[in-house]
Amino acid sequence: MPHGRLWPAHPKPLSDELLSSWMVRVAEANAIKLQTMSRMLYGTERTPWNRDIDRFAPKWLLKEICRYTGVTYWDAFHTTLSTYRNLLYSRRRLSGQLTWVLANLNYGTSQRGFGMQFCPLCLTEDAVPYFRKQWRLALYTYCPVHQGMLLDACPSCGASVSYFRRDFGRDIKDALDILHCHSCEFDLRHSKFQPPPMPDDDVHRRFDTILYSLANTRPISYSHQHGFFAVLHQLCRVMCMRENNGRLQAFILPQLSCSGGSVQHTARPIECLRISDRHTLLIAALWLLGDPSLRLKAAWENKSVRYTNLVKDFSNTPRWYSQVVSRFLAQSHKA
Repeated sequence: MPHGRLWPAHPKPLSDELLSSWMVRVAEANAIKLQTMSRMLYGTERTPWNRDIDRFAPKWLLKEICRYTGVTYWDAFHTTLSTYRNLLYSRRRLSGQLTWVLANLNYGTSQRGFGMQFCPLCLTEDAVPYFRKQWRLALYTYCPVHQGMLLDACPSCGASVSYFRRDFGRDIKDALDILHCHSCEFDLRHSKFQPPPMPDDDVHRRFDTILYSLANTRPISYSHQHGFFAVLHQLCRVMCMRENNGRLQAFILPQLSCSGGSVQHTARPIECLRISDRHTLLIAALWLLGDPSLRLKAAWENKSVRYTNLVKDFSNTPRWYSQVVSRFLAQSHKA
């Protein structure tokens, strides 16, 4: 393949496409294996696949793929999850857990986490099938367009979704497309559709609004800025704290008609949980935030949560949240 000019096929990234998805499509369009394309772009000293390139892509990685596809640097940059900075997380981290971004747990070219999700109906309807940025987010548990739960693994064999491994160990003529499980070759479009459990129309409506905003199909409302997502994350965290011992979940879940059972308390963050557990925590937290002054107070009065739980390791709390929970501390001192 010629160097120094555009490759014969140079598909552009779609509006909400992930970097890894786009790179797989570029390799497929040029009828070369992904690892071959990576060596052509980056040599043998640097490989993009021993890191989570969707979470953070170095400049050298983006500049080279842009050079041969004619894509601008900033268009390529917007295929990464860095675009959620200052909305879902405040500070970029090159390692460790990043707030609201699902953990991939990469080991070389293997992937042991369940950090990628998909909507089978989106993949079915795509003129050009691709994987979306929002599918890497822990709070994106269902598709607001099709109203179906996302899947975070192949329903046939249980393998994580690792479409970049489509040609690993295969001749290029036998390489799978992006729609098939790399492990068992199941067509992900044939996955079973399941509506998302919802406790009431209010939670459902607010959840839809959040997901649409994260997909960039609707403007992000003032109420759904970084402070809101920080509180939502903290409440999910409190419900799994060992110190809380499940008391807050025990208070909330019986009041939600859709509850499928509590989530075991764990030291793992929500970004490392499977999709059903994340969905349970999120609808419970969104229910609390439907009327935080009333519902958090009721939980506190029921001894289902302590003030110290609500503020533990939570810096830069939004003023409205501080005002709500500080009343519990004041009332404790009066008692």
